[in-house]
Amino acid sequence: MPIAPFVRETLAVLKEIAGARSLRTAALFVSPYAGLLVGLDVAAHYGELTDAHLPVQFFLASDQGFGEWFEYALTAAVAAMLLVMWRWDGASVYLANAALFAWLTLDNSIEIHERFGHAFTSWFAGWPLPVAPNDIGEASLFLAIGAFWLAALCLSLHGARLRPAVESLILAGCVGAAAFFGVIVDLVVVWGSHTQAMIELETFIEDGGEFAMICLAFLIAVALFDAARRRRSALGGEPPALVAA
Repeated sequence: MPIAPFVRETLAVLKEIAGARSLRTAALFVSPYAGLLVGLDVAAHYGELTDAHLPVQFFLASDQGFGEWFEYALTAAVAAMLLVMWRWDGASVYLANAALFAWLTLDNSIEIHERFGHAFTSWFAGWPLPVAPNDIGEASLFLAIGAFWLAALCLSLHGARLRPAVESLILAGCVGAAAFFGVIVDLVVVWGSHTQAMIELETFIEDGGEFAMICLAFLIAVALFDAARRRRSALGGEPPALVAA
């Protein structure tokens, strides 16, 4: 793929996303609730330090907590939008990312990576690392899924038109950043011994960073979906009933 056209298209798409009215509208609805969830998470971590323990649902990454349910909604919505864009456009890069966000929704909701880590603890026992075997198992599953997704994305990018390729890589960047917090920072949290204050701070950075990247991916997906809908309408295609309504 030629570099100059790719850079021009990337800058054009980023400018379109930044100026999208749909992104600002979505942010208007998402930001207050996201801010409330972050505030609850900060309060919960402070409560752990002061022995004023708050409900576990206040933590962003607490299973079936308030933050987790919000993330389910966002990742499922991104998967649905990308699936519709694939049906409209036929570009397989949209399908690859839709599958990934569907997996993220499923994994978060039924704790696949946690179950895997505990089920295969014996595989990772005895490793000369200051990390529990189940944590190594969780990270290994994430890396395996990430490698599979990257392979599928690379195959779908081969021969893809410029705009779908650029849009998919932008979303891939959000996923990569979320994975950094969810895997790398998570390993830092469980690596060796830490003071309680450091654990609470590191956990907040891990969960907050992953949460922020998921929110950003949702807002970008909304802007891309709305732009695709407008292009489809301008070319004479009928937008879906749920958008038209």
